[in-house]
Amino acid sequence: MALSHVKARLIRSGALASVGLIAVCLAGAAQPSGRPDAVFSVHGRITVLAADGYRVAVTTHVKPGCGRIVVWTAPGKRSTRVKPGILGCSGDGVKQLAVGGGSVAWIEQGGGNNLEMTVMAAKLGGTRKQIEFATNGDRAGADPTGAWVGHLLGGGSLLAYNSWTQVCDKPADQECGENDPLLRVANQKIVRIAAGHRIVVTRGAAAYPLVAVGGVRMAVQAAGGVTVRAASGSQVATVPGPAGNARAVALSKTRLAIERALTLDLYNPSTGAVINSLPLGTAAGLRLADVSSRLALLRGSQSIVVVRLSDGKRISFPLRPGAAATLVGVRLTEAGLFYAYNTRSASLPGRIVFEPLGKLLNRF
Repeated sequence: MALSHVKARLIRSGALASVGLIAVCLAGAAQPSGRPDAVFSVHGRITVLAADGYRVAVTTHVKPGCGRIVVWTAPGKRSTRVKPGILGCSGDGVKQLAVGGGSVAWIEQGGGNNLEMTVMAAKLGGTRKQIEFATNGDRAGADPTGAWVGHLLGGGSLLAYNSWTQVCDKPADQECGENDPLLRVANQKIVRIAAGHRIVVTRGAAAYPLVAVGGVRMAVQAAGGVTVRAASGSQVATVPGPAGNARAVALSKTRLAIERALTLDLYNPSTGAVINSLPLGTAAGLRLADVSSRLALLRGSQSIVVVRLSDGKRISFPLRPGAAATLVGVRLTEAGLFYAYNTRSASLPGRIVFEPLGKLLNRF
């Protein structure tokens, strides 16, 4: 059936919304079996993507005006939109985004001489709320000392981020620049966002940097290895390793994945026990993005590779035509795979694609 006929039928049935957020179940690439992947189009160009379960969130940029944070529940037609705060609209925009615990959270930044950073959150379908504000001199002032927030991550029941202070150990009349050896991190915290409130669960060197969140746990990578922590902040397990040995870390309810130079190493997140070590082969140059109970996701600048955890088999995931050149983000959840890209469409340039887990497994 021609595309125009399909669209006409959807419009008559009310399946295409008139608010500019359109879910269309059509795929441009051939699929192995079953229905086409779900594709959702949004106003504005997509800049950041985050996902958890069947929910995916993106930030959008429009000219002129203020973009929105759009949360879509795949593969349906329903979505919610949240307007960013002042820094998200008139400043630099939204720089980090996460979904978890039935909420979406983001970090906005802007400022003049100082860098201003705001952590915001909203229950899905609710109003936004400021969680924390931090400022430092790392803007026109070129002074990185001061308060920072970052490493915002979500998954399962959790939303969490780091807050910290950068301190310069030079005399009072001198300043530290970026990467200065006398610039140090202090006052590190893991902060959970729960019911719109800020809850500090871990402090000190053991809290920084937060590198993964999944299921009901969080992972911190330090010089001695990777530590898994419960939602309360208590230590659950530790995987020792030399500093810099872990290229990337991902966490799900049943797997802790650590990407090394040539292998993807899998551990039990409850105990730290080794499960398997999978050779990455030709995919060693890609970066680990996510892990689920059955799959891992590796990403390049214009490509996606999916790894089956049971035997290490890898497949190159076929993106829709034109998606590779403008690929914004990719995420793997227990529900399936999401990716986002931009097109030249004047009205709805942003695209989010969802492939459910069953179809993804059938590709192997």
